[in-house]
Amino acid sequence: MTLTADALYDEDFYAWTVQQADLLRRMPLTSNSVDAQHVAEEIEDLGRSELRTAQSLAEHIIEHLLKLEFSGLEEPAEHWRDEIVEWRLQLDQILTRSIEAKLDLPSCYRASLRLVRRLERDVPGLMSRVPSACPYSLEQIVSAGEEDWFPPEHPREP
Repeated sequence: MTLTADALYDEDFYAWTVQQADLLRRMPLTSNSVDAQHVAEEIEDLGRSELRTAQSLAEHIIEHLLKLEFSGLEEPAEHWRDEIVEWRLQLDQILTRSIEAKLDLPSCYRASLRLVRRLERDVPGLMSRVPSACPYSLEQIVSAGEEDWFPPEHPREP
């Protein structure tokens, strides 16, 4: 099923930016003063910005899921849950099928590990408990259901 440009714009902004940039580049050159190449680049940048925002939100969600599950800390846990819910709402606003297909979860996980590593000074041994590969599916990260999903919390090792 092919969507019209208007419908694609409303349904999947990222896919629209890719499509429109391609169409601009394929337009026959005329004597008008439209700088099609640069306009196409700017449109693509808008789409890439949406993708970068989705990647960043996913990184922070994963970071906080890891902290909840593996830090054993009780004090900031509610704050982490609140932030996860807020970021999930933001992610839900921009996540489309094409952005979802472009999300690089292994890259998000590597970035998340760098963020979690900062907590190890307060939680010695934290990184030894954190898995080397992302333990969460995209569905768990996004948690778009009626109730937010959170991982089970493991007690902190002495």
